[in-house]
Amino acid sequence: MQKLRKNISARKTPRILGGKVAALAAGLVLAQTASAAIVTDPNDARNWQGATVGTFAQLYYGSDTLANRTQVTTNQLLDDGNFNAAGYTGAALIKYNSVDVVVNPGYGTYGTSLDQPGINNGGNQGTYNYSYSGIGAAFGGSTIDQHWIQTDSVIGNTVFDLGFGASKAAIFNSIDHGPLPWEAIESTVYLSNDMVNWTQAVTERVWMEGIYSDTSVVWDGFAYAVGTGTNATFRYASVIWGGPGALIADGDNEINGVMGLRGDYTPSQAVPEPETYAMLLAGLGLLGFTARRKKQNQG
Repeated sequence: MQKLRKNISARKTPRILGGKVAALAAGLVLAQTASAAIVTDPNDARNWQGATVGTFAQLYYGSDTLANRTQVTTNQLLDDGNFNAAGYTGAALIKYNSVDVVVNPGYGTYGTSLDQPGINNGGNQGTYNYSYSGIGAAFGGSTIDQHWIQTDSVIGNTVFDLGFGASKAAIFNSIDHGPLPWEAIESTVYLSNDMVNWTQAVTERVWMEGIYSDTSVVWDGFAYAVGTGTNATFRYASVIWGGPGALIADGDNEINGVMGLRGDYTPSQAVPEPETYAMLLAGLGLLGFTARRKKQNQG
């Protein structure tokens, strides 16, 4: 009986461990991404990068009136928090200003904001300072970090592949200078499933603190989620400077990146950190060791 119990335990161990490994992998997608500090007062007097509740009432509902500010709060448009994109993969920039950057990855340039969160950045602390010398727009536009690209004003010329049929897309802006709040909202987004027929996106949520919880960083502007206004999904997003979704049309914009989201504003897929990969590999190694022990016991 003792040997029988040992063999039963050997059979169960891979399943239990496998469950733990699977749970670990599944847990990656449960990391906190977006805060939930919804602005509920239509007369909230605060401003973010120079924008107020009235700014968004004007932009999205036509005028800064109490009725439209109430629409902003009723629709839970504004979140006084940040969208933490760390650990998640951004949409791939596949076309930049009409050029296929999958085929030509070295085409185009990108900018880099110099103030970074959590460290002393000297003279760049709390500024919009940047450099603009990076080569390869595909790199600058496909990651959610300090790098950003500037698009043209033609719908379909700059395209991000979200990687799946998304319900929403998060758009991450960067700010390179004033005046504010105009420079914080200078783009319009269009959505498509075939890169031929484009629909103007509807803004559904704005994270007022951008992507970093370190509020001394100001260049990360606003992060916002867009959709079709229906339950329709889409695969591609195109971003232009100016257009009906912008406060200003001055010939450029700064786009940090784009990310496909599910209906609950969460990303579709997490990118495991190196430590997580190590844990997963260790778990798989233990599974293999247990299987070998089981085979030996059966022999």
